[in-house]
Amino acid sequence: MDTGVPVENPVIICKNVWKVFGHNAGRFLSAHGSKPSDEELTAAGLIGAVRDVTLEVGQGEIFVIMGLSGSGKSTLVRCMSRLIEPTAGAVIFEGQDLLKMPEKDLIEIRRHKMGMVFQHFALLPHLTVLGNVAFPLEVQGVDRATREARAFEMIELVGL
Repeated sequence: MDTGVPVENPVIICKNVWKVFGHNAGRFLSAHGSKPSDEELTAAGLIGAVRDVTLEVGQGEIFVIMGLSGSGKSTLVRCMSRLIEPTAGAVIFEGQDLLKMPEKDLIEIRRHKMGMVFQHFALLPHLTVLGNVAFPLEVQGVDRATREARAFEMIELVGL
């Protein structure tokens, strides 16, 4: 997937990202070139969940990934944050190769610089909207006044 539109200051760059599930998927991709067909993947007992995705997301840009159920949207987003490891390709965040980044540094980026919204959100039913939005800051140890003020800003930003 190439958007074809250059982004001036990309924050996230995905280059030829693949996530293939199955035994020896990485070795298969290396041996069969960069773009195996559906038939080749199926014959090898593999499933191509994310296939050769190239995209750039600019600073301040809201980027939506849409598609049919089961088309690999959530898998792609998880590859972009390295919640799951891509089988092949590159994921660059603010000029750093996430695939080579130590887990400790990656956790800091996820906590402070990266956010994702999935179709099946996980709100805590015993908390208010404000409490749910503020919860990640609470886990980080941010004081109550600061986290509630920041959460309220975010709630206003999205019009709730």
